[in-house]
Amino acid sequence: MSRYFYYNVVLVSLLNLMLFVPYMLMQYRYNGAILSMLCAAVVGTTLALLYTRVMRKFPGRGLPEILSLYLPKWLSVPFLLFCAFMWLTAASISMYAFSVLINRFFNPDTSSIIVLVFMALVCLYSATRSTLTVMFVVEVGLMVCAPVILFLLFKAVRSQMLDWDAIRTVAHYWNRTPRIEPFAAALFVFTGYMNFFMFNRLFSPNFRLRYRWILPIFCGLILITTFIVPIGFHGTEGVADYLYVWSVTSDTLIMSYGFIERVIFVFLLLYLMLSLIFATIGWHMAMEMVKACLPKPKTDIDPARTPRSNWVIVGVFAALTVAYGYFFDEKQNLRFTSQWIVARAYGEILSVLFIFALSLFGSGKKKKLVSHETTSTNAAGADGA
Repeated sequence: MSRYFYYNVVLVSLLNLMLFVPYMLMQYRYNGAILSMLCAAVVGTTLALLYTRVMRKFPGRGLPEILSLYLPKWLSVPFLLFCAFMWLTAASISMYAFSVLINRFFNPDTSSIIVLVFMALVCLYSATRSTLTVMFVVEVGLMVCAPVILFLLFKAVRSQMLDWDAIRTVAHYWNRTPRIEPFAAALFVFTGYMNFFMFNRLFSPNFRLRYRWILPIFCGLILITTFIVPIGFHGTEGVADYLYVWSVTSDTLIMSYGFIERVIFVFLLLYLMLSLIFATIGWHMAMEMVKACLPKPKTDIDPARTPRSNWVIVGVFAALTVAYGYFFDEKQNLRFTSQWIVARAYGEILSVLFIFALSLFGSGKKKKLVSHETTSTNAAGADGA
């Protein structure tokens, strides 16, 4: 079961290449990006390890169930709605950005809104599936995409076109003071563990997460690759001219493998799948948190039939996403996304610390609930006997 945890970490860390994380890092390449990435690696690793330790105390429980142990409904609902908004925004931003990329590189004659509508319809169906099904979708998608993406990243690092002098020039600015914007952008690479605010429902009480030392190594390597490869291909100054810098970077790669001569087409198709999977997770997480705010919420990781509420809630998400793509242009989306990434960093740190504080100072109420559940289980067993 440990692999499902790492699937989410790998998914989010790889997806950052096609979002605005590289762009934000490049804007601060002379003004604190390197130390900001180092600080983000330390903070992200610490939060991930702290979070995994805390969630081990709540096997089989998602965030709504954990909050119900310690907080009244009127306190837990605003926190759940805030988390739902953050995951909904992450999914919608990634879908909008990728609809623009598909429109620009594959079919410029088609409106990006049409592409966004089709992507929203796909995610509308997939996000309404059960939590267990969504996790299986993540597994299958990564088994297909991740090996090819990692191979392409390896080829990019080993390319003869990579200018290491440009990379060394930027590396000389390693001692500049860290800034909050590149720190927040780099921290996003380490944030895949946050998906287990809901997917923790799938894990049994005897679950043990092994090989946690992989987290800083893998995410750190992806973060370094995200930063240095575009600089090596486009130079210290030219790298700041591109919004979707990794799309242009992949277009500079040429493979002598027949139909994979231009890497950008394979690269975008792979990231289209990852973007849809990421949006599916985001909408599904937001849906489950909204459902937990309703009266008499039901927790079922694999229901026999899809509840009608799933279609209604995710349908609203799809409509909001299409409306966002219609009323906002790329510049407005970039400005909003940059602000959202900073807000998400604050929200991530405070959320993990908040759950950690609840686990420390709310042990009495938890023991009372566990005792009540044990009594109920024993009573049910006696009735069955």
